[in-house]
Amino acid sequence: MNRRNFLSGVAGLLSPVALPEGAVATSLAGSSWALLSDTHIAGDLGERRHGVCMAANARKVIAEIVDRDGGDAGVIVNGDCAHLFGKGQDYANFSELVDPLIQSRRGLHLLLGNHDDRDAFSRACGCAGAESSLVPGKRTSFLPAEEANWFFLDSLETGRLVSGRIGEDQLIWLAAMLDRHKDKPAIVVAHHHLQPVGGKSASLGPGGGLKDSAALFKLLTSQRQVKAYLHGHTHRWGISQTREGLYVVNLPSTAYVFERPQPSGWVDARLYHHGMRVELRSLDSQHPDHGVPQFLRWRK
Repeated sequence: MNRRNFLSGVAGLLSPVALPEGAVATSLAGSSWALLSDTHIAGDLGERRHGVCMAANARKVIAEIVDRDGGDAGVIVNGDCAHLFGKGQDYANFSELVDPLIQSRRGLHLLLGNHDDRDAFSRACGCAGAESSLVPGKRTSFLPAEEANWFFLDSLETGRLVSGRIGEDQLIWLAAMLDRHKDKPAIVVAHHHLQPVGGKSASLGPGGGLKDSAALFKLLTSQRQVKAYLHGHTHRWGISQTREGLYVVNLPSTAYVFERPQPSGWVDARLYHHGMRVELRSLDSQHPDHGVPQFLRWRK
């Protein structure tokens, strides 16, 4: 599809996946995924922050994904698609920048972060409002793939707060869906990081994480088919593992960083039934972690 009909055509990609029991998502064949977070695209494509032009970084990342044939199973942008307040022009520019991914027939899956606006996002992307989600008032979705099931959560809390919240309704939905889908590994994704819970530091992120971290952490660690929790928000890159065996993957920012040693870029991920291979693709090819593969072997 071309740029003109992107906004209407992307609606199906942004809507929650609702497949009948036992259905096979043949369009998701393959196991290569491109993982992005915190693109922070502004209404002015030339706008810079922390010495970085966010749109220029996004162009480089998207070009590399297409050139590497990465993300052929799907591309996930984990929140903060927009710069500060989620204005319509932010999303118009964002849609233009991700158009090469649509042209190359990759599935595009967008989550919301604290800098996004749920209503503006819905209007700009030409898709139904949040009330059509699997959880009322949230953009929650379930994406079955061959090697694992993806669960996308909406951690955006209204009121322009830095912190996030999953909320009781999403937690109930996630618990029920995990009970229904025990046949494959589960990967849960949300924008905000887990705050340290009961001395078990699931993430080394700063303040401003999930207010209901304890409830989500308990659910993720108690369901053995949940193998990993992916988040952004901190503009850091890192992988940790809880003592229960759950992997916590902090996706790097595609835009700017708050600490210079941290990389900007994306993550090339390849899914297997027994684990996931992840590789940081830093925009700075001299970064020590750039191009270094790591294999996350799923807990039993």
